[in-house]
Amino acid sequence: MQMPEVCYNQPDHSYRREPGLNQSSLKKILKSPAHYKSALEDKFIPSPAMEIGTALHCLVLDGQAAFDGQYIRKPDSIKLNTKEGKEWKAQQGKRKPLIEGGKDNPWGSIQGMRDSLARLEWYKDTGEDYIKRNEVSIYWDWEGQRCKARLDSVLEEEGIVLDLKTTDSADPEAFLRKVISLGYDFQAAYYSKAAEVIFGKPFRFIFVAVERKPPYSVGLFEVDQDMAQEGLEQCMAALQLYKTCSSFDHWEDYDPTIKKLAYPRWHKKLSAKIVKPVEVLF
Repeated sequence: MQMPEVCYNQPDHSYRREPGLNQSSLKKILKSPAHYKSALEDKFIPSPAMEIGTALHCLVLDGQAAFDGQYIRKPDSIKLNTKEGKEWKAQQGKRKPLIEGGKDNPWGSIQGMRDSLARLEWYKDTGEDYIKRNEVSIYWDWEGQRCKARLDSVLEEEGIVLDLKTTDSADPEAFLRKVISLGYDFQAAYYSKAAEVIFGKPFRFIFVAVERKPPYSVGLFEVDQDMAQEGLEQCMAALQLYKTCSSFDHWEDYDPTIKKLAYPRWHKKLSAKIVKPVEVLF
Protein backbone atom coordinates (compact mmCIF):
# COMPACT_ATOMS: atom_id res chain seq x y z
CA MET A 1 0.00 0.00 0.00
CA GLN A 2 1.32 3.42 -0.98
CA MET A 3 0.84 6.60 1.01
CA PRO A 4 -1.66 9.18 -0.29
CA GLU A 5 -0.01 12.01 -2.20
CA VAL A 6 -1.07 15.44 -3.38
CA CYS A 7 0.68 17.37 -6.17
CA TYR A 8 0.04 21.06 -6.83
CA ASN A 9 0.55 22.54 -10.30
CA GLN A 10 1.59 19.20 -11.74
CA PRO A 11 1.60 19.34 -15.55
CA ASP A 12 -1.31 17.48 -17.09
CA HIS A 13 0.96 15.23 -19.18
CA SER A 14 2.82 14.19 -16.01
CA TYR A 15 -0.46 13.35 -14.28
CA ARG A 16 -1.61 11.24 -17.20
CA ARG A 17 1.62 9.20 -17.15
CA GLU A 18 1.23 8.31 -13.47
CA PRO A 19 -0.31 4.87 -12.76
CA GLY A 20 -3.74 4.72 -11.18
CA LEU A 21 -7.43 4.36 -11.93
CA ASN A 22 -9.16 7.57 -12.99
CA GLN A 23 -12.88 8.17 -12.70
CA SER A 24 -13.54 8.92 -16.37
CA SER A 25 -12.42 5.43 -17.41
CA LEU A 26 -13.46 3.51 -14.31
CA LYS A 27 -17.12 4.54 -14.41
CA LYS A 28 -17.44 2.87 -17.82
CA ILE A 29 -16.98 -0.53 -16.15
CA LEU A 30 -20.49 -0.14 -14.72
CA LYS A 31 -21.77 -0.22 -18.30
CA SER A 32 -19.74 -3.37 -18.87
CA PRO A 33 -16.14 -4.47 -18.25
CA ALA A 34 -15.71 -4.63 -22.03
CA HIS A 35 -16.63 -0.95 -22.33
CA TYR A 36 -13.99 -0.09 -19.73
CA LYS A 37 -11.31 -2.10 -21.53
CA SER A 38 -12.25 -0.56 -24.86
CA ALA A 39 -12.07 2.96 -23.43
CA LEU A 40 -8.47 2.33 -22.39
CA GLU A 41 -7.45 1.03 -25.80
CA ASP A 42 -9.36 3.40 -28.11
CA LYS A 43 -7.86 6.72 -29.12
CA PHE A 44 -10.05 9.45 -27.68
CA ILE A 45 -10.94 12.26 -30.10
CA PRO A 46 -12.45 15.29 -28.31
CA SER A 47 -15.45 17.07 -29.79
CA PRO A 48 -15.31 20.83 -30.54
CA ALA A 49 -17.31 21.45 -27.34
CA MET A 50 -14.77 19.44 -25.32
CA GLU A 51 -11.88 21.37 -26.86
CA ILE A 52 -13.54 24.65 -25.87
CA GLY A 53 -13.96 23.29 -22.35
CA THR A 54 -10.28 22.33 -22.17
CA ALA A 55 -9.22 25.79 -23.33
CA LEU A 56 -11.51 27.45 -20.78
CA HIS A 57 -10.03 25.33 -18.00
CA CYS A 58 -6.56 26.45 -19.08
CA LEU A 59 -7.51 30.15 -19.08
CA VAL A 60 -9.56 30.17 -15.86
CA LEU A 61 -7.66 27.63 -13.74
CA ASP A 62 -4.07 27.87 -15.01
CA GLY A 63 -4.06 31.61 -15.75
CA GLN A 64 -3.57 33.96 -18.67
CA ALA A 65 0.15 33.19 -19.12
CA ALA A 66 -0.50 29.45 -19.43
CA PHE A 67 -3.36 30.09 -21.85
CA ASP A 68 -1.22 32.40 -24.03
CA GLY A 69 1.43 29.69 -24.15
CA GLN A 70 -1.01 27.12 -25.51
CA TYR A 71 -3.56 29.06 -27.58
CA ILE A 72 -3.72 31.99 -29.97
CA ARG A 73 -6.54 33.79 -31.75
CA LYS A 74 -6.51 33.14 -35.49
CA PRO A 75 -6.63 36.39 -37.48
CA ASP A 76 -9.71 36.66 -39.68
CA SER A 77 -7.54 37.28 -42.74
CA ILE A 78 -5.67 33.98 -42.36
CA LYS A 79 -6.93 30.82 -44.08
CA LEU A 80 -5.18 27.80 -42.59
CA ASN A 81 -5.46 25.75 -45.80
CA THR A 82 -3.43 28.29 -47.80
CA LYS A 83 0.35 28.61 -48.07
CA GLU A 84 0.26 31.82 -46.04
CA GLY A 85 -1.96 30.17 -43.43
CA LYS A 86 0.28 27.13 -43.11
CA GLU A 87 3.33 29.37 -42.68
CA TRP A 88 1.54 31.40 -40.02
CA LYS A 89 0.50 28.25 -38.16
CA ALA A 90 4.07 26.89 -38.28
CA GLN A 91 5.29 30.12 -36.68
CA GLN A 92 2.97 29.55 -33.71
CA GLY A 93 4.77 26.37 -32.69
CA LYS A 94 2.59 24.23 -30.42
CA ARG A 95 0.04 26.98 -29.80
CA LYS A 96 -3.39 26.01 -31.05
CA PRO A 97 -5.24 28.58 -33.22
CA LEU A 98 -8.77 29.41 -32.08
CA ILE A 99 -11.32 30.86 -34.49
CA GLU A 100 -13.40 33.86 -33.52
CA GLY A 101 -16.91 33.66 -34.94
CA GLY A 102 -18.63 30.84 -36.77
CA LYS A 103 -20.99 28.27 -35.32
CA ASP A 104 -19.04 27.48 -32.14
CA ASN A 105 -17.03 30.75 -31.90
CA PRO A 106 -14.26 29.13 -29.81
CA TRP A 107 -12.27 32.30 -29.06
CA GLY A 108 -15.27 34.48 -28.31
CA SER A 109 -16.97 31.74 -26.30
CA ILE A 110 -13.92 31.20 -24.10
CA GLN A 111 -13.49 34.91 -23.41
CA GLY A 112 -17.21 35.34 -22.71
CA MET A 113 -17.34 32.41 -20.30
CA ARG A 114 -14.20 33.63 -18.50
CA ASP A 115 -15.73 37.08 -18.02
CA SER A 116 -18.98 35.57 -16.76
CA LEU A 117 -17.17 33.33 -14.25
CA ALA A 118 -15.17 36.32 -12.99
CA ARG A 119 -18.37 37.55 -11.31
CA LEU A 120 -17.91 34.76 -8.75
CA GLU A 121 -15.54 35.31 -5.83
CA TRP A 122 -14.05 31.88 -6.48
CA TYR A 123 -12.60 33.03 -9.82
CA LYS A 124 -11.61 36.64 -9.15
CA ASP A 125 -8.22 36.18 -7.53
CA THR A 126 -5.49 35.09 -9.94
CA GLY A 127 -2.44 35.15 -7.62
CA GLU A 128 -0.13 32.30 -6.69
CA ASP A 129 -2.46 30.88 -4.04
CA TYR A 130 -5.29 30.86 -6.59
CA ILE A 131 -3.23 28.97 -9.15
CA LYS A 132 -1.99 26.53 -6.49
CA ARG A 133 -5.48 25.45 -5.46
CA ASN A 134 -6.43 24.63 -9.06
CA GLU A 135 -5.66 21.47 -11.04
CA VAL A 136 -4.78 19.52 -7.88
CA SER A 137 -3.54 15.97 -8.51
CA ILE A 138 -4.26 13.37 -5.83
CA TYR A 139 -3.06 9.76 -5.61
CA TRP A 140 -4.34 7.24 -3.05
CA ASP A 141 -5.23 3.59 -2.45
CA TRP A 142 -8.93 2.70 -2.36
CA GLU A 143 -10.29 -0.82 -1.98
CA GLY A 144 -6.80 -2.14 -2.68
CA GLN A 145 -6.48 -0.24 -5.96
CA ARG A 146 -4.22 2.69 -6.77
CA CYS A 147 -6.45 5.62 -7.75
CA LYS A 148 -5.80 9.09 -9.03
CA ALA A 149 -7.83 12.24 -9.57
CA ARG A 150 -7.20 15.73 -10.89
CA LEU A 151 -9.51 18.19 -9.16
CA ASP A 152 -10.34 21.51 -10.82
CA SER A 153 -10.32 23.54 -7.59
CA VAL A 154 -9.89 22.62 -3.93
CA LEU A 155 -10.92 25.17 -1.30
CA GLU A 156 -9.31 23.44 1.67
CA GLU A 157 -10.41 25.80 4.44
CA GLU A 158 -14.01 25.95 3.21
CA GLY A 159 -14.09 22.19 2.60
CA ILE A 160 -15.30 22.58 -1.00
CA VAL A 161 -14.33 20.92 -4.28
CA LEU A 162 -15.33 22.93 -7.36
CA ASP A 163 -15.73 21.32 -10.76
CA LEU A 164 -15.98 23.60 -13.80
CA LYS A 165 -18.24 22.41 -16.61
CA THR A 166 -19.14 24.01 -19.93
CA THR A 167 -22.67 23.20 -21.03
CA ASP A 168 -25.44 23.92 -23.51
CA SER A 169 -27.79 24.84 -20.68
CA ALA A 170 -27.29 25.76 -17.03
CA ASP A 171 -31.00 25.27 -16.39
CA PRO A 172 -31.24 23.04 -13.27
CA GLU A 173 -33.42 20.37 -14.85
CA ALA A 174 -31.34 20.22 -18.05
CA PHE A 175 -28.07 20.06 -16.12
CA LEU A 176 -29.40 17.33 -13.82
CA ARG A 177 -30.13 15.18 -16.87
CA LYS A 178 -26.53 15.73 -17.95
CA VAL A 179 -25.23 14.80 -14.49
CA ILE A 180 -27.06 11.48 -14.62
CA SER A 181 -26.43 10.62 -18.29
CA LEU A 182 -22.69 11.43 -18.18
CA GLY A 183 -21.95 9.99 -14.76
CA TYR A 184 -21.09 13.27 -13.08
CA ASP A 185 -22.48 11.84 -9.83
CA PHE A 186 -19.77 9.16 -10.00
CA GLN A 187 -17.14 11.85 -10.59
CA ALA A 188 -18.39 13.94 -7.65
CA ALA A 189 -18.10 11.01 -5.26
CA TYR A 190 -14.70 9.98 -6.62
CA TYR A 191 -13.22 13.47 -6.30
CA SER A 192 -14.79 14.10 -2.90
CA LYS A 193 -13.21 10.87 -1.65
CA ALA A 194 -9.81 11.96 -2.97
CA ALA A 195 -10.02 15.29 -1.14
CA GLU A 196 -11.22 13.63 2.07
CA VAL A 197 -8.33 11.17 2.07
CA ILE A 198 -5.71 13.89 1.60
CA PHE A 199 -7.12 16.60 3.86
CA GLY A 200 -8.75 14.40 6.49
CA LYS A 201 -12.25 15.84 6.41
CA PRO A 202 -15.41 15.59 4.27
CA PHE A 203 -15.81 17.98 1.34
CA ARG A 204 -18.85 19.53 -0.30
CA PHE A 205 -18.89 19.13 -4.08
CA ILE A 206 -20.16 21.95 -6.29
CA PHE A 207 -20.49 21.98 -10.08
CA VAL A 208 -19.93 25.37 -11.69
CA ALA A 209 -21.76 25.11 -15.01
CA VAL A 210 -21.27 27.88 -17.56
CA GLU A 211 -23.10 28.06 -20.88
CA ARG A 212 -21.01 28.18 -24.06
CA LYS A 213 -23.34 30.69 -25.76
CA PRO A 214 -24.28 34.28 -24.81
CA PRO A 215 -25.16 35.46 -22.25
CA TYR A 216 -22.84 32.77 -20.81
CA SER A 217 -25.13 32.11 -17.87
CA VAL A 218 -23.67 30.34 -14.82
CA GLY A 219 -25.39 27.74 -12.64
CA LEU A 220 -24.08 26.48 -9.29
CA PHE A 221 -25.13 22.97 -8.27
CA GLU A 222 -24.16 21.26 -5.02
CA VAL A 223 -24.38 17.47 -4.82
CA ASP A 224 -26.80 16.56 -2.02
CA GLN A 225 -26.33 13.78 0.52
CA ASP A 226 -28.41 11.20 -1.36
CA MET A 227 -26.55 11.75 -4.63
CA ALA A 228 -23.20 11.69 -2.83
CA GLN A 229 -24.07 8.35 -1.22
CA GLU A 230 -25.32 6.87 -4.48
CA GLY A 231 -22.18 8.05 -6.27
CA LEU A 232 -20.00 6.54 -3.54
CA GLU A 233 -21.77 3.18 -3.86
CA GLN A 234 -21.21 3.29 -7.62
CA CYS A 235 -17.50 3.92 -7.05
CA MET A 236 -17.22 0.99 -4.62
CA ALA A 237 -19.07 -1.32 -7.03
CA ALA A 238 -16.82 -0.25 -9.92
CA LEU A 239 -13.65 -0.84 -7.89
CA GLN A 240 -14.80 -4.30 -6.81
CA LEU A 241 -15.76 -5.23 -10.37
CA TYR A 242 -12.41 -3.96 -11.65
CA LYS A 243 -10.61 -6.06 -9.03
CA THR A 244 -12.51 -9.20 -10.09
CA CYS A 245 -12.02 -8.62 -13.82
CA SER A 246 -8.32 -7.90 -13.35
CA SER A 247 -7.71 -11.03 -11.29
CA PHE A 248 -9.15 -13.24 -14.06
CA ASP A 249 -8.19 -10.94 -16.94
CA HIS A 250 -11.74 -11.35 -18.20
CA TRP A 251 -13.67 -8.30 -19.40
CA GLU A 252 -17.24 -9.38 -20.03
CA ASP A 253 -19.53 -7.66 -22.53
CA TYR A 254 -23.34 -7.49 -22.61
CA ASP A 255 -25.19 -10.79 -22.57
CA PRO A 256 -26.58 -11.07 -26.15
CA THR A 257 -30.00 -12.42 -25.23
CA ILE A 258 -33.37 -11.05 -26.28
CA LYS A 259 -34.84 -8.63 -23.76
CA LYS A 260 -38.33 -7.17 -23.64
CA LEU A 261 -38.76 -3.44 -24.17
CA ALA A 262 -41.54 -1.72 -22.26
CA TYR A 263 -42.42 1.92 -21.79
CA PRO A 264 -41.10 3.33 -18.48
CA ARG A 265 -43.33 5.10 -15.98
CA TRP A 266 -42.34 8.56 -17.14
CA HIS A 267 -43.59 7.80 -20.65
CA LYS A 268 -47.16 7.57 -19.35
CA LYS A 269 -46.85 11.12 -18.03
CA LEU A 270 -45.44 12.20 -21.38
CA SER A 271 -48.27 10.51 -23.27
CA ALA A 272 -50.85 12.30 -21.14
CA LYS A 273 -49.45 15.66 -22.28
CA ILE A 274 -49.81 14.89 -25.97
CA VAL A 275 -52.54 17.02 -27.50
CA LYS A 276 -54.96 14.91 -29.49
CA PRO A 277 -56.06 16.19 -32.92
CA VAL A 278 -59.14 18.33 -32.83
CA GLU A 279 -62.03 16.87 -34.88
CA VAL A 280 -62.94 19.25 -37.63
CA LEU A 281 -66.63 19.41 -38.53
CA PHE A 282 -67.71 20.44 -42.03
